[in-house]
Amino acid sequence: MKTSLYLMTAVMIAASTATASRNMKDSEGVYRRRTEPQQVTLLESGIASLKKRLDMIENAKQSIEMEYFIYSIDSAGRLITDALIRKARQGVKVRVIVDTSLPIFELNKYYASVLKEAGIEVHYYNPAVLVRVATVQFRSHRKTLIVDGIEGITGGRNIADEYFDLSPEYNFLDTDIVVKGSIVKDMRTSFEEFWNADITEDAPVVREPQPEDFYGITKETMNDANTLHDKDARISVSRYHADKYYYDKGTAKAAAFKVLTAEDLRMRRYVDTMGAQLLARQVTGICNDMIFAADFPGMGEKTRVLRKQLAEEASLAQKKIYIESPYFVVKKEISSILNDLIRRNIEINVASNSLYSTDAFYTQAIFDTRIRRWTELGVNVWMHKGHVNQNVYPLIPEARSARWGTHSKRAVIDEKTIIVGTFNMDPRSTNINAEMALICRDNPKLALALQNNIKEHIASSAKLNRAGFREDGQPMHENVPVSKKVLFWMTLPLASVLDFLL
Repeated sequence: MKTSLYLMTAVMIAASTATASRNMKDSEGVYRRRTEPQQVTLLESGIASLKKRLDMIENAKQSIEMEYFIYSIDSAGRLITDALIRKARQGVKVRVIVDTSLPIFELNKYYASVLKEAGIEVHYYNPAVLVRVATVQFRSHRKTLIVDGIEGITGGRNIADEYFDLSPEYNFLDTDIVVKGSIVKDMRTSFEEFWNADITEDAPVVREPQPEDFYGITKETMNDANTLHDKDARISVSRYHADKYYYDKGTAKAAAFKVLTAEDLRMRRYVDTMGAQLLARQVTGICNDMIFAADFPGMGEKTRVLRKQLAEEASLAQKKIYIESPYFVVKKEISSILNDLIRRNIEINVASNSLYSTDAFYTQAIFDTRIRRWTELGVNVWMHKGHVNQNVYPLIPEARSARWGTHSKRAVIDEKTIIVGTFNMDPRSTNINAEMALICRDNPKLALALQNNIKEHIASSAKLNRAGFREDGQPMHENVPVSKKVLFWMTLPLASVLDFLL
């Protein structure tokens, strides 16, 4: 989730949930365990993660598969697009899937047409929201880039400036995992399932409107006096001019999307210098026991592959677990997992956002009012304060005064198992959205590195006491603007009712 408009969307779709469960095809997802060596890199730096993606695209020889929940029209989006277009023109097969969730969807048909003209195939996930009212809430929250079937990446980052430490206003602390090895074949199989799914459609190619498309007029007659005296013809002329205006505007903006601006080139220099340096510092290792788990398109209990796998990993915990999630809205399924851990005296540590650091005040409304249930049971909970230690996270000058929030979706179990993917601790990831994750078992090196990075985020966070308030005695909503506080309190009643969609 990226914007508060999601709550408005939830209001429109709440009534359709029961119907959807009867209409969606019940299908199985992808699960594969590999016990041969897989090469792994953990990407904590946003700018290093962008550098890695650009390098992967540049090194592609045969194929590129890319699937994202958000594909923004900004510097990061243009840098990725420029790289994809160059490879497509070199003969590399490039395929892109983009989710079409209305509040955040930016890669519309005009931009898709630009990509397709360059030889890139583009599919939209669940685009027909008006005729699929019952299934509009089922989104693909997945994020992946696969190159030549041998190297893949997944994690919390979408394609937008704020995921790569480039925004001067607000950035996400996030984590990606890169893997090279046989398990990438399984990631590719999952991509193919989404590419060919009934709920996924080929992005339309924009066609310039013609006068002949409208009743009663042609190019030759649309300005005739006789035509203008006819009411229906006048309406057709008005509709043509309106459609032509939006077509010209849309195509002009889309054409600019494939041209790097001076600002984009400046950002690219940062990526190629600072990003390369930070990429060399990211932790690498070999995983000899790796699992890829991914949900299937649509809904149905059989599609919930990842949720079930996460429950299994949690059931194997013997001492402690660290969890980081931008949202912590606990319902039945996650509650069951946490209660089992508590019953077995497993130490639970949760790092999430505060109202100041979050990008979604409506989920924070649920967090703030319900977190006491878990702190009273002994769960250790931290809320991020919205800033970062720049000695740990070197930043470009523009981002040094930005507000920050965690967006990582990861866990460490018993300092030997790591989980990195797209799954949030909320009902959408649990029961509605399609998600994916990579799990590496029995690797203390990677586990310690990931756990230490979570602790670095915790160092910039406020711990909650057993009563669910800040342990340091400071206000829960420290530094929060009045306008955001007002939205928080106005949203609370509705968010409480629609929590199953958050």
